[in-house]
Amino acid sequence: MYGCSVSDIVVFVRSHKRYGDQIVSFPTLYQLKQWWPEKRLRVVSRFSVSHYYTPLPWVDEFVEARGVREHLKCLSTQTMLSVNLHHSSERYGLVNMVRRPSMRMGFRNRRLLDFAWTHHHAKDINEYIGLANLHMLATYQPFSAATAARNCFGEIAQPFLGKVRPADVVMIPGGGSGAFKRWSWHHYVALADLLKSQLGEGTTFTFVLGPDELSERDRISGLARDDFYIEFGRTVPELAAIMYGARLVVANDCGPSHIAQGSGVPYVGVFNAPNPEWFWHRPQARAVVPTNGSKDINSITPQDVLAACREVIPRV
Repeated sequence: MYGCSVSDIVVFVRSHKRYGDQIVSFPTLYQLKQWWPEKRLRVVSRFSVSHYYTPLPWVDEFVEARGVREHLKCLSTQTMLSVNLHHSSERYGLVNMVRRPSMRMGFRNRRLLDFAWTHHHAKDINEYIGLANLHMLATYQPFSAATAARNCFGEIAQPFLGKVRPADVVMIPGGGSGAFKRWSWHHYVALADLLKSQLGEGTTFTFVLGPDELSERDRISGLARDDFYIEFGRTVPELAAIMYGARLVVANDCGPSHIAQGSGVPYVGVFNAPNPEWFWHRPQARAVVPTNGSKDINSITPQDVLAACREVIPRV
């Protein structure tokens, strides 16, 4: 739905409907409001993803705009800043050159209209997407990307701290893109036993599951283990509150994993193949992929993932 109110800052988010594509944009919105708390911020998407953005305290308006004309209407003579999180479309360079806000941030990606941006960051497929967004903002003014991301998810979590059970170790065995991204729930259970023997008998494990993981929910619940908790169908703020103080998060390549990565907690990602655009490489994070040329995610053993966990939590 198109809104006609004036906005000082307009953010064109990536043209994807996926959960993770929305989550990685949140720290960008947070940081913009830290710099300009009095300015009105509008988020623009080609898809109906308003439910991700309108609850955020930094978003004043969400606009669904599909065509070039609608995108042009999202910018006005009063727009101070246009932030463009797209990596490949020429549409946003064109819109910005027609409207010419005084500041125009975007990615340079060997495109015809790369010159449109007054502030730019070179697109690199080996850089985590959420971090790349923040590095683009830093061309205006330096700041700590890791601190901004953690503070972002801390603020999102705040309304639910004390209202949801905080997690000790979080396990996320989902993967909305398909089975090829799903390290088996059996492996997660085996990993829990390995971690328990070293972290202590009092260690508990929270399995974060969504609508695509109904069978996993039933099977894990059927184990009737007192040290296992299941969080099913939780909202982003609830998940942020669950994960924010976790000792460890182990996750498949899935949307909720980006809440953990942005929160800066010790993190191990299990991938079917190297995927650096969706893994934030940092001291307390490791990515585990199949070895010997295999692309079968379930060729990764619980012992392989345990070794990565030992590296992010020194006491393991």
